[in-house]
Amino acid sequence: MADRARRDPVGRTYLVFSTGAVQSEALAVYGLVVTLLSGSMIYVIGFSLATWGCLGWIWTRFKQNLGSIPNI
Repeated sequence: MADRARRDPVGRTYLVFSTGAVQSEALAVYGLVVTLLSGSMIYVIGFSLATWGCLGWIWTRFKQNLGSIPNI
């Protein structure tokens, strides 16, 4: 993966961002299903915090990878 990051930094940045977005969306949908099946609103808070935490982590990784893209 490190070799690919040197050859294609834009593709690597996009890959990190899109993978994180899919992961956080999966967390949100799983939380919704668990909340609807259980009837307890506590899962909304837990999965919402986990989703926002995941998005925050991905955003910091995205900004780091954006810094590694060479200027043209």
